[in-house]
Amino acid sequence: MIAAEALGYHYEREWIFRDVTFRIARGEFTALIGPNGAGKSTLLKLLGGIYLPSAGKVRIDDMTVGAAQRAGKIGYVPQNYSQNTAAFPASVAEVTALGLVTSRLSQAERERRVMTVLTEVGMEAYSRYRIGDLSGGQQQRVMIAQALVKQPSVLLLDEPTSGIDYTTGSELMKLLRFHNQRDNITVVMVSHDLERALPCADRVLCLNRELCYDGRPDGFYQAHEYGRHLFYGKRGTP
Repeated sequence: MIAAEALGYHYEREWIFRDVTFRIARGEFTALIGPNGAGKSTLLKLLGGIYLPSAGKVRIDDMTVGAAQRAGKIGYVPQNYSQNTAAFPASVAEVTALGLVTSRLSQAERERRVMTVLTEVGMEAYSRYRIGDLSGGQQQRVMIAQALVKQPSVLLLDEPTSGIDYTTGSELMKLLRFHNQRDNITVVMVSHDLERALPCADRVLCLNRELCYDGRPDGFYQAHEYGRHLFYGKRGTP
């Protein structure tokens, strides 16, 4: 479903990471982890077509990322969205509908899809609320709804539980796993929250300027306990 080959990205003269190769199967829930500064968010943006790679290539469903975007296959949930919404005048329904901005659906079908996905994420009662008036956890649900409303094949999330309380974060993880399993959506999620992320994951990618672990969560637990240097030794503990 997702194939990255010899992927690399540099800013000016500094390589953030290089020679990253992996394949993610359709329907896998992948946790992308690693210390601060390892390049996780950058890698996620390469998968979503927000950044262009400095080296290597990415294909999604045997398409270029650009073609996958145009086909509506990619949903992307950015980090710390709530920091930019305090003065944003749009309603919850309007923000969710932004996920359909390039679609050719009728207005009636757009409205139906928006209300359906808001119901699924538990935000239908807030459809007319201004997005800036919601809590951080509620805003995250709306951003997930915006990504899901286009019915993507791939869902990319950057620290979706960052800045919200433990209970809300746990509910969000259950929501993501539900959609992953029900709709066979391929999920790649950047997270520092290993306690909640790894139990949901089928696969773990650990990035630290290079790909230093690619495997199942149970293998990561063993390596994390007995071989911590594999993940964090080059840059210190996270």
